[in-house]
Amino acid sequence: MISLLKNKLRSLLYYYKRKKFAQFSIIGENILFNKNSIIRSENKKDIVLEKNIMMYGSLISANGGKLTIGKNTSIRTGCKIFCSNKVLIGDNVIFADNVIISDTNHHPVNPNDRLKMIKSGWSSSLWSWKHADSKPIIIKNNVWLGQYSRILKGVVVGENSIVASNSVVTKDVPSNSIVAGNPAHVVKRNIQLTTEIFE
Repeated sequence: MISLLKNKLRSLLYYYKRKKFAQFSIIGENILFNKNSIIRSENKKDIVLEKNIMMYGSLISANGGKLTIGKNTSIRTGCKIFCSNKVLIGDNVIFADNVIISDTNHHPVNPNDRLKMIKSGWSSSLWSWKHADSKPIIIKNNVWLGQYSRILKGVVVGENSIVASNSVVTKDVPSNSIVAGNPAHVVKRNIQLTTEIFE
């Protein structure tokens, strides 16, 4: 009886979240949401979720930023993706908890501009991301992003790569490699699966 009630509540939550998020994004089939899921955009077409996605994090697009998440991708609790330009996430990507991806600085770097922004009041348009530098981010297929890792603007993460926990990625990651550290650097190249564990 309790499991039936839990399943019913889960179905109601899914229905509510899907209906709510459909106002802010294009949602494919079989998307899992939880109570912490957040999706916000100024235009529904700015965020696209393909199919078979676990989306337990936050997706935020502003300034017309285009965010696309490929199929079979898992975005765990506490993850945040901020898009002001373009963020393209491939298929079969694994986000561990609390990963942050941001293609924008969020605020101007110039101290005079920041001073004008702070003096303009909290609701001023000077707080808009359009006043901050941004560059596209591309996460290619079959990438694993470790807990608390952060991907900064202008980065391409190559296919099959791993970003270790707590890493801050400031430059491109080669395909089939592992990066770690702050700033992240390559610690292993040409990773290959020599023995399949799922046979």
